[in-house]
Amino acid sequence: MKRTVFISSTYRDLIEYRRSVWEMLEKFDVAVRGMEEFGARTEAPLQTCLAEVEQADVYVGIIGFRLGSINETTGKSFTQVEYERALELRKKILIYLINEEEAQFQLKQIDIDDPSLWQRLLSFKRTLRERHTVETFTTSKDLVTKLERDFHKYLSLKVGQTTPSEMGEYEISKQTIGKFMLTPKLLSGSEVRLRVQLSRNRFAAARGLCDAFNLQYGATVGVSITVLEPKIELSKTLTELYSPGTRVQELLDLPIDKPVDIYARLEFSSADVPRTRARFFSDRYVAYPIDEMNPSQTIHEPAEGKIIFLFSKLPKVDVSGNA
Repeated sequence: MKRTVFISSTYRDLIEYRRSVWEMLEKFDVAVRGMEEFGARTEAPLQTCLAEVEQADVYVGIIGFRLGSINETTGKSFTQVEYERALELRKKILIYLINEEEAQFQLKQIDIDDPSLWQRLLSFKRTLRERHTVETFTTSKDLVTKLERDFHKYLSLKVGQTTPSEMGEYEISKQTIGKFMLTPKLLSGSEVRLRVQLSRNRFAAARGLCDAFNLQYGATVGVSITVLEPKIELSKTLTELYSPGTRVQELLDLPIDKPVDIYARLEFSSADVPRTRARFFSDRYVAYPIDEMNPSQTIHEPAEGKIIFLFSKLPKVDVSGNA
């Protein structure tokens, strides 16, 4: 039996994203519901949306930087009301949140004029994170890749379409990486599946690397890796894995005593990044020239940042005198 998918999101800021999702869903044997196909109806817009949610099998919530239209009765956004109706009816719910640290949006696509709207949006996102295992996305391509992977678990393909599992995700990743090495700008943002062995060598990412890839300096961690699958000659190019901001702990928690399967995004920057590891302390050392008749030279490597201890408080002491 053909299943029905309802796409819930704000429209003006995510129109490109919605279009990409609809195009991707063409390969699945599903009926898609969303504001693009509502047309002229007698019902009020929210009533129309809720009616479609009620008829859907799968609810897909795509949340960006805007709260969107507000229902005057409840004071909640249309997207939130749609979500709560899907939750009430126990629909299959898939949630995708914009990666606030890495995604690039124009100011007009962000709720910045009204602080109250922004706070309500953040509150809604917190609720979604607490209730569901959410995915984050940075680009329309990134969103479609993750949605397609999830849809294969719940939806049937049209006749003639091939599932990633039949082709092999590693084989697809191998092809993607190969193309990325030739035309990185065209494939930047593509997600690939890897089996990697992590080293014990964890390090803070350098300022130059963070600037080149729009990552938060001082809040991005890297680790040296060996790619086991797909089997492809990577030379000395793709031998480090990075994780920024809120994802740092996930990287630090990955085991180092056994191979681990992960998904990673391929990213490209035209900037030259001579050093990938942060230097929080300056260093001096003596470099001896080849000609020993010349005096030694002291080399100074300046720090690109500084880390310190900052006093916060004294520990509480119980009556027995123990800390």
